[in-house]
Amino acid sequence: MLSKVTNKKESILKMTQAAYILLNVQSGMLEKVQEGLKHIVEVTEVYAVYGIYDLIVKIEFGTMDELKNQVLNNNIILEGVKNSMTMICVN
Repeated sequence: MLSKVTNKKESILKMTQAAYILLNVQSGMLEKVQEGLKHIVEVTEVYAVYGIYDLIVKIEFGTMDELKNQVLNNNIILEGVKNSMTMICVN
């Protein structure tokens, strides 16, 4: 998938990949987790769902290192998240 990235009056084409992260959230923390996810640039969509998981989060990233940094080292695992499962889109 190609997306147009604008940086200081420069337009470039950058390859992006997508992943979906399924989250289980602690009771009473759903709104707080949703609000926290809204502030993460790579997060493009967040849905509350019924079923085994509580939230589905779509993120976009350029490289696998960027994905790793977001999921493991950074913001996606917020306070209130019990566990997660990441699925990387192949097309």
